[in-house]
Amino acid sequence: MVNLRWVKTIVNRSESDESLLRRLAENNDESATLAMLVQLCRESSQLRHWLWEDFGRDAKVREIFAQVVGNPAAPPIGEFIELTSDAASWLKERRHLREQMPAGIYGGLKWDEVTRLIRQFQAGTIDLGVFLLAHSWRKDGKASPRLRWAGLEFLELVLPTGRRRLLLHLERALAFLNAYEDKANRRAMLGFADRWKIHVLFYMLRHPAVSYRTRDLCAHLRPLGFRISAKKMRRFCVRHRIRRDMRAGRPPRQPGAKGTSKYFNPTGTRKSRLAAARD
Repeated sequence: MVNLRWVKTIVNRSESDESLLRRLAENNDESATLAMLVQLCRESSQLRHWLWEDFGRDAKVREIFAQVVGNPAAPPIGEFIELTSDAASWLKERRHLREQMPAGIYGGLKWDEVTRLIRQFQAGTIDLGVFLLAHSWRKDGKASPRLRWAGLEFLELVLPTGRRRLLLHLERALAFLNAYEDKANRRAMLGFADRWKIHVLFYMLRHPAVSYRTRDLCAHLRPLGFRISAKKMRRFCVRHRIRRDMRAGRPPRQPGAKGTSKYFNPTGTRKSRLAAARD
C-alpha cells in the first residue's frame, strides 16, 4: 500500500526544489532587479519612506545618491538619513552622543563583541562567518536583507572559484544546529572547556560593568558545576581583552548586607572581659 504522506512530501519537496530553476529560467537581470527592489520595499518601511518623501521630492537627495552610486570607493551607508539633506547635522549630533556614551561597558567590550565571542565558542572549528549565517537564517526563519547580503557574499566566495571549504563548513554548521536543538546533546557538543566560557560571557551581558573581579567570575561558575582556577580565568580575560578589576582589598559590601561579622561572640573577647572586670 502506498504511503500517501510520503508521496505528498516528495511532491512538495520537488516543487520547492524547482523554484531555483524557475527563478533562473524565467528571469533576466532587469526583471530580477525589479523583483528584488519590490521585495525590499515590502520589507523595509525606511526604504519606502526615503523613496517617497526624500528621493522623489528633493533634487539634492537625488544628487547625493548619484554621487554615492557613481563612486565605487565611497564609504558604506549605514542609514537612510545619510542620503538626505539633513545628513551633516545628524552625523554631528551622532558624534556628540557617542562621545558622551561610555564605550565598552562589558569589561571594555561592546555588546556585539561579547555575542560574537559566544558564537565563536559555539561554532568551535566551524568557520565563524558561515556559522553566523546559518544560525541567523534558521533563527529568523526567512531571508532578511542583511542575510541576503551575507548570503550573496557566501556564493561569491564559493561559486566563481569552485572552492568547497565553505560548503563543507556550512554542512557542519547545519548538522551542529540540528543536533543543538536537543537539550540533552548540548553539553556534550560544546564540551567542558567552551561551556564555562560561554557562561562567563552570558554573565557579563546580564551584569554590565567597567571591569570584573576574577573571584566574582569564578564564584558565578561554581554553582553551575565548574571549578575554574583564578589563573585560568585571568588567562581567559587577558586573551579576549576583558578588563579585570585589580584593585586591592576585599570586594565592596553588597547593598543591604548586614554589618555583623560572620562569627559573633556575645560574651566578647578575653581582653574586653578583663577590662570590664577592672571597671
